[in-house]
Amino acid sequence: TEERHMSVTEEAAPRQERGSALVIATLITVILCLPGISCLMMAQTENTIAENERNAAMALYVAEAGARLAVNWFNDPSSTGYLVPTTAQVDRTKRLLDHDGNPATARVLAAAGDAAKPLYKDAALTSSPVFDRPYRSALADTFFGIQTGTDPDPTFAASGPDLIVNDAHLATINDALFPSFPGPNLRARIARIEIYGPPVVNAGGVPTRMGIATVRVVGGVFMYPGTADERQIATRVVKAVVNEIPVPGPVGPLQSCNDLGYSGSFEVHWGTGSSQASATLPNSMDTKISSGMPYAANDPFSYISGATTLASWAAARNGVAIDDPWFKYVAGGPLTGGYNPSMVNPGDPQPWPWASATPTDQDHSNIFQNTPMNCPTFDYALWKSIAQSGNRGHYYYKWDSGTSFKLDGVGTAVSFINATGGRTGIFFFDTTTSSVPFGTWTDPQGTTPGTTNLTPAISIGSADGWLGAQGFIFLNARSFATTGAGGMGSTRWIIPPGEPGDGSGFVNFNYPTAAGSLAGPWEISTAAIPEAVEAPSGSGNWYCTDHTTCTALSRVASATPVKDNYGLPFTATVVMDGVMYTSGTFTSSGNAVYFGSLVAQQGVIDGTGTPGLYFDESLIKGNWPRKGMNLPRVVVTSWETEL
Repeated sequence: TEERHMSVTEEAAPRQERGSALVIATLITVILCLPGISCLMMAQTENTIAENERNAAMALYVAEAGARLAVNWFNDPSSTGYLVPTTAQVDRTKRLLDHDGNPATARVLAAAGDAAKPLYKDAALTSSPVFDRPYRSALADTFFGIQTGTDPDPTFAASGPDLIVNDAHLATINDALFPSFPGPNLRARIARIEIYGPPVVNAGGVPTRMGIATVRVVGGVFMYPGTADERQIATRVVKAVVNEIPVPGPVGPLQSCNDLGYSGSFEVHWGTGSSQASATLPNSMDTKISSGMPYAANDPFSYISGATTLASWAAARNGVAIDDPWFKYVAGGPLTGGYNPSMVNPGDPQPWPWASATPTDQDHSNIFQNTPMNCPTFDYALWKSIAQSGNRGHYYYKWDSGTSFKLDGVGTAVSFINATGGRTGIFFFDTTTSSVPFGTWTDPQGTTPGTTNLTPAISIGSADGWLGAQGFIFLNARSFATTGAGGMGSTRWIIPPGEPGDGSGFVNFNYPTAAGSLAGPWEISTAAIPEAVEAPSGSGNWYCTDHTTCTALSRVASATPVKDNYGLPFTATVVMDGVMYTSGTFTSSGNAVYFGSLVAQQGVIDGTGTPGLYFDESLIKGNWPRKGMNLPRVVVTSWETEL
């Protein structure tokens, strides 16, 4: 049988179709890759954006840190301040200033030794740090410069600020704050710090400075730092406008924004006690109210004049001691009390006018009535915002219950005593509703609820062991009182006021030395009595009487009397060194000592005891807080970061 073999032969594909599957597969692969490539490109873009945002954020944080550092140079300008630049570490030669006060004329470039266009603090730097006061007293002491490059004159393109921190000190700052941050090939650092004048606005047609200085800090991020390839890849600028602590000028040791009642010894000293309404003073005037300087008829702002002037009056009383040369009392309403029949002129503003025959220790021409008086205004919202700023030495206490408060509203509740005892700072104790105080309060026992949002009354006794406070306290309690005396307070340096005077001359006193006391004696002297005290010892802060020169570097005694701006400091135990404002009342109980000023919005209520209130004259001389208080001197009133 014949076998037949069948074979299957595949028909070859047409030549033109060969490789089409590969092409199709390639096309499909490409098509499928396109979204992936797009995603990769988007991811790369996102990474670049994220990296830029990170670098910008780093530059911003660095600039903010630099601005906060520079602001603190104002608060602590001495060598104890952190990284405070010295004279040699700042450039003052770029200062442009409006030397003639006329904005229509061109600015001038400061020049060393030229009083008409001085460098910043040109004459004061031998004894005063760069950022120390004064800020406003003279052309050389005030920040008048402008930001670099903002003057329209192209020749001043690189000029403007009062101070520019030099590169060497910037390197020191960066090494201290940002060592090798964030890495060896990428470095965030402060590139520039400028200090110049504050913004000026037109207020009622008058150019008004909105602060004391502007701090401008440039922060940057640099790639390949320290090499030939170094380049800056991010820049941010922060500006901070600073102003002095806005204490609204208390003019005396005790100020009542309502009535005042006092039956014990009226231990109000070294300034003007006042009440906006009526006042009931102690009956035994010669023993309970201090005599002082002789005042003109019905005028609490002028000493005697005419045939007898203040100077001639003092010259005739050599060696005579005076109860209190600086004390006077002014009531906006009438003086009431059992002593009214003894008034020489009951209807006049000055019930007991000066008379040459009246013994010095019985002269009460320093007491006035029916004389309008302004009470200092402490803005609730402003001081609350200052306390909540987060700056060093600022404390905000939210009411919790009873007389307990929580710092920033969190954590463990503490008493007023524990919050302030032995501490220095700006303290704000809020109302029960954390809103503006409302309602009046005339019942310190707290038996009428619902009439006010002030917190319950605070009364501190000897057994409580309060160490006292230093600085500024804004209290929103119904009443505040200290009772007793033993064991309360801390030892502080006390500085008596300067010698009083007028156009006729001044009264020269024999001030007690550092071992003196609050009571004086204040003895009139026609001879120079040179004394010098360093307070505290080793601080370099010298106070002199009858000296022609009194600095940390030199003290030169005078052979003749010289009017002293301050008395000689000494130490005393006080419960408050600074300013206390209470939205409620102050109860004048106990024997505690206050140095500074106490302002009671709803009046002073009489009690037992004789608390001593002594005025700190630096409050009206523009240099409070004093050196050595370790209290913030400035606050930030404007903060710009998106630059």
